[in-house]
Amino acid sequence: MAKSDAGQILRLQAKLILLAIVLSLVLSGARFGVAVSTLLGGLTVLIPTWAYSRIAFAKRHVPPAYLMRAHFRGEMVKFFLTVAMFACALVYDKNLSVAGLFGGYFAAVSSYWFGLLIK
Repeated sequence: MAKSDAGQILRLQAKLILLAIVLSLVLSGARFGVAVSTLLGGLTVLIPTWAYSRIAFAKRHVPPAYLMRAHFRGEMVKFFLTVAMFACALVYDKNLSVAGLFGGYFAAVSSYWFGLLIK
């Protein structure tokens, strides 16, 4: 995945998160807490993906071994950020809608599959 591909995935994730928020508002009867939970779920994908792209694609035209280390470092940061963000959402948000949280998460994660279909 090139840097421009990562940007496309990030934009697609943002669009899918917004769509999920609108859908959650409609389905929940305009309950603000569900929309916030959906946003948190989407950000649990968007922010780690952004961090991964910044780490993995920081340098161009370097030896393959460097690219592989950057990829693994980016994936490690992405994994730990995802776990930490889920933990924070579950612990600190007292009005959390678990359905909204996972709805936003799955909407954003689906961007990887939609990205393959679009390409």
